[in-house]
Amino acid sequence: MVHTIPLAHALDDSHLSPAAPAPVAPAPVDAAALLAAGTARYHHPHYLRVEQNGPDQVRFLFREFTGRESEPSSPLEMYRDPALTSEQRTMIGHQYTAARVLWSKRRMREQAAPLLETAALRWSAWTIAHDTMMSRFAEFATLPDDRWRSQVLRLLDAHRVARQMAADWDDIAEQLSVVVDDQHSAVDDWSDEVDLAVVAAELGVDIQGWLVDHVSAYRATPYYQHDTPLVARLVKTIDEQRARLAAVAHLTADHDTGRQLAPNRF
Repeated sequence: MVHTIPLAHALDDSHLSPAAPAPVAPAPVDAAALLAAGTARYHHPHYLRVEQNGPDQVRFLFREFTGRESEPSSPLEMYRDPALTSEQRTMIGHQYTAARVLWSKRRMREQAAPLLETAALRWSAWTIAHDTMMSRFAEFATLPDDRWRSQVLRLLDAHRVARQMAADWDDIAEQLSVVVDDQHSAVDDWSDEVDLAVVAAELGVDIQGWLVDHVSAYRATPYYQHDTPLVARLVKTIDEQRARLAAVAHLTADHDTGRQLAPNRF
C-alpha cells in the first residue's frame, strides 16, 4: 500500500518486501538526477533508487529493513560538502526521512513480537484473577451469616492475587507502550504512526480489551506518585467492594469483619 503524505512512503501494512516503495515527498521534477552524480556516498545503505510520482512528488525505494539497524539519520558531512547544491541536500534529507519511517515500523514489529506473546499470557492470568475476585464478592449475596467471615478471608486472598496480576500486567504493558512511543517519536507525520493493534493482528494476537496506556501513565515522578493504570482501576473496584461489606458489617454490628475490610489492606 502506498502512503502519500508530505514525506510519505510506500509500505505494505503487514510486511516490508525487498525494494518496497517508500516515501513520497515534494521535490523538484528531476529527483533522480539530483540523487545521481556526486551524492552516492551519502545514500543510506538500503537505498535503491528514487522514482518520480507526479510533477511534485517522488517515491523512494529501499532494500528491506530488519529494524535492528541504526536509526537512519542524514550524514552531517553532506552539510559541509561544497559540491552539493541545496536541492541535493534537501533530497538526501527526504531520503533519510523515508528510510527512518520504514525502519521504525520494522523495528516496532520486531520489538513488539516477544512482548505480545508474554502479554497474552499475563492478560489471561489477570482475567482469571479478576473474575475470581468478582465471583468471591458476588457469593456474599447468597451466603448464610455463619460463613461471612470465612468468605471475607477468601475475598482478601482474591484481592491480593488480583493486585499482583494487575501489577504484572502493567509491567508488560509499560514495555509495549515504550515500543509504541519509540515508533511514534521516530516519524514526523501522524499517518506514519503504527497502531499496536495492527501489529498484534499481523502476529495473530487479539488485543481487544487490553489496557495499554500512553507511556507517561506508567511513570511516576518525584512530585507525583500514582498507581499504574490497571492497578489503579483494580484498587477502585476493591475499595468499592470493601466499603460495601464494611457498611453491612457496621449495620449488623460485626466489628471484627469491619476491621478486616479497612481500605487497601493487602
